[in-house]
Amino acid sequence: MKGSIRRITELFDGNSKHLLIPVYQRNYDWKLKHCARLFDDLIDIIRQDRETHFFGAIVGHPEDSFTYVVIDGQQRLTTSSLLMLALVHSLEDGTVTSKDANLASKIRDSYLVLKDKHEAVKFKLKPVKNDNDAYSRLLRGDTPIESSTVTANYRFFRERIAGGELDGDQIWEAIFRLQVMALDLEKQDDPQRIFESINSTGLELSEADKIRNVVLMHQPSHEQEDLYENYWNRIEKAVEYRTDWFIRFYLVSKTGKTPRQDGVYEAFREYQKNAKSSTREILSEMRDYAEHSHELNTASTGIAAADKRLRRFNMVKHDVTLPLTMPLLGEVKAGTVSAEDFTAVIIILDSYLFRRFVSGVPTHGLNKIFATLYSEIHRLRGARDRFSDVLAYSLRRRTASGRFPTDDEFKESFATRNLYNIKGENRSYLFECLENNWSNDTHDIAKALESQSISIEHIMPQTLTSAWRHDLGADAEEIHATWCNRIGNLTVTGYNSSYSNSTFADKKKRDNGFDVSPYRLNALLKSSDVWTVTQIEERTQALTDVALKYWPLPSTDFEPYVPPLPSVPMGDDESFTNRTIVAFEFGDTRKTVASWKVAYVEVIRLLVDERREEVFAYASESNDLTVTEDSYELSGWESLVVPGLTVLTGNSTRTKLASLRKLFNHLDVDTDDLVFTLRNAETSEVEETVDEPGPYAELTKFLPRMTEFSSTAATEEDTRDLRDEFAKAFTAFTVTNPQAALPGKQLPDLETAGFIEKATADDILAALSMMFQVEGMMPQFHRLITSGTVVRWLTALASNSPGVSDGRSAPTGSRDDTGTPIAATLTPQWQALFDATVSDAEKRLILALADTGVPVPELSYETDDGEVVDIAWGEHRIGVLLEPNDDIVRTMSESGWTLCPPNAEQIAAALKNGVS
Repeated sequence: MKGSIRRITELFDGNSKHLLIPVYQRNYDWKLKHCARLFDDLIDIIRQDRETHFFGAIVGHPEDSFTYVVIDGQQRLTTSSLLMLALVHSLEDGTVTSKDANLASKIRDSYLVLKDKHEAVKFKLKPVKNDNDAYSRLLRGDTPIESSTVTANYRFFRERIAGGELDGDQIWEAIFRLQVMALDLEKQDDPQRIFESINSTGLELSEADKIRNVVLMHQPSHEQEDLYENYWNRIEKAVEYRTDWFIRFYLVSKTGKTPRQDGVYEAFREYQKNAKSSTREILSEMRDYAEHSHELNTASTGIAAADKRLRRFNMVKHDVTLPLTMPLLGEVKAGTVSAEDFTAVIIILDSYLFRRFVSGVPTHGLNKIFATLYSEIHRLRGARDRFSDVLAYSLRRRTASGRFPTDDEFKESFATRNLYNIKGENRSYLFECLENNWSNDTHDIAKALESQSISIEHIMPQTLTSAWRHDLGADAEEIHATWCNRIGNLTVTGYNSSYSNSTFADKKKRDNGFDVSPYRLNALLKSSDVWTVTQIEERTQALTDVALKYWPLPSTDFEPYVPPLPSVPMGDDESFTNRTIVAFEFGDTRKTVASWKVAYVEVIRLLVDERREEVFAYASESNDLTVTEDSYELSGWESLVVPGLTVLTGNSTRTKLASLRKLFNHLDVDTDDLVFTLRNAETSEVEETVDEPGPYAELTKFLPRMTEFSSTAATEEDTRDLRDEFAKAFTAFTVTNPQAALPGKQLPDLETAGFIEKATADDILAALSMMFQVEGMMPQFHRLITSGTVVRWLTALASNSPGVSDGRSAPTGSRDDTGTPIAATLTPQWQALFDATVSDAEKRLILALADTGVPVPELSYETDDGEVVDIAWGEHRIGVLLEPNDDIVRTMSESGWTLCPPNAEQIAAALKNGVS
């Protein structure tokens, strides 16, 4: 095998070279995030004027003078070809320009196509079968195959090129500087053996190995030695060489995101790039965190009360809490959190997780909760607030799968759940805590269970004998089925095998029987002469009382200045009707949105990016998604997901989420993986089925999240993603010369109440533009968020939106150029309702209702019975169904509702007459 470093374009160059990807290779599967990283690298090449950029390895077999068979590296070659093709088409249609008028044809002729002596055009690269069809259509300009990843990535490159980050010459120059290690097989090499070797499951570098290399490699030798011995080596020893595991949780704590186990290195590189700290400072903090994790996992913090609780807490794997407890222990050592406060935190965490376990609350959302919990508490906590009080507030405010089970829920579950057939670690922990709780005179129940010197005993045996049936009475079978595996019938003993199915009296009085048991768990058995449902219930109550005290529901008087926005997993049955969405989080993506409609479409786009062919296949059989041709015209009830795929969006939130849940279930994606951030209930608005109205919706949608970070305790890491997202959205609103728009004013002038009170929308856009103008030289954005200035600017921008406050609307009944009804001068509430409707019929009805003076109704109102009414006055139980449904009408009439036709006069009459 011969190897050499070459420009990737050299592999495509030549008048007769044909790049063939053999059929045994997997299909092309680069995701959009991979393409985005490549394009970002191209930008870096130009901006940093790097002469070359290494792009990986290509292994090939020159089968003959004209054919080069690609053994490995087809993903890079296909992506490079798609990038060149996107550049060619962008040059041809004028999307980008070049000083060379013939650049497009040069790239096409030299790197994309072959011409034989008869001038017949063939393509240089031949992907595997399905990919080749999609690739060929793009090259020929035929109708694209939208379900193909090839087409999706080509379209992505077209969009990035159109973004104008680089001109045509710069893009081509950056591509030209991409280098690969080209390995050519020789005559004696076996292509199959090489392919097997490349794709074998040999020992690869761990994520930590790669991180160690990148932080040490570019340091001088003496610096390497120091960093390794005093930092890296101590990190590895502290975490017992589970370094991948530790770095992953360190990154979660620092970034609020949970990287995939195979993505820890990339996540670390991203964190390192954004951090303002030096390599030594990062390693120093990692060493501290590693030592904190060791103290936590070995219950050796030096705080006696906390360590006592931790020894039991650690019996069950609770790694998920480390992003909170590692930095918290650092605060204890720094003196900003007291030992007593830290102990209270451990008790709260212990109660939270155990109550959830007993109550059967799904655990899927815990990673997301604990990823951001420390930073949330840090923002909310005042100088005099105990950390544990803020923690109690933060956990108790959560609902659905994030909830802290109440006493009633916990009592019911603790008393009735099967607590025998649970994981051994949970069972050992449970009986260890029930036996020893607060006592200093303890028995090592967990260790004894592990060594099998004791075991769990069913007082009423698992198999009923005739004697037991006699003792239990006529309902013996029902009592046994109900109570056998519940806590009231379970205890510990070292003589389980000898007790067997003996009667209760025999178990009490025999040698080593219950009457002489050393365990507190058996105290009630000593005073009982029989074991019937009465005694089981009495013991259940006694143990439940112990459980409620040992795993308490914390109380707190803490109230934050700015309440955090609630985050709720989509789940399988959670209702979001009449709630206002702010953002969603799915996988690595967190996105601020203006409406449920936008969130619905964006989530499907993410699914398409990950599972394109599966989603398109599902759409071909679905009533919600539609596979379309290029000539397809969207109706007002539909939205484009990606080219070739539309989704029905002119419906209620309930319907959207039902459709989304079906898609998740089809793809076997956990519905709890999608988390919605909502406005607080007291500020919820009318449910929307379309985008938030107003010309500045793409900016004002950030108001709730900006408000949440209006605290000087928020760190730059806390606001980083929000700043990046807002900056991207603001690009379309940038004022080129903000100084000319705001003559004589500097940024500090624009922060004053006097300016903001009188500012027009154009003034606010100019102020934001000035902020971004100085951001590169003197960063201000984070400060302006935490000081509340950005919130005040956006609030002013929202109040300046046409149709909301200025009243300059058209007369009732007017229509725009498309024939759509135009709102009359409406109050903000009616205006919001009008903007949230979809069809002409709804808009006409809203305008007519506004003229009658009736109260403002709600759209897509969900009743207690789960029925959805298009327009409703819930407190009067009066509603309108735009498309009558006899079953719904009958059901709602039985519930006391009056359903009117879509006629404003009849509705007003019903409300006036007080029909209910």
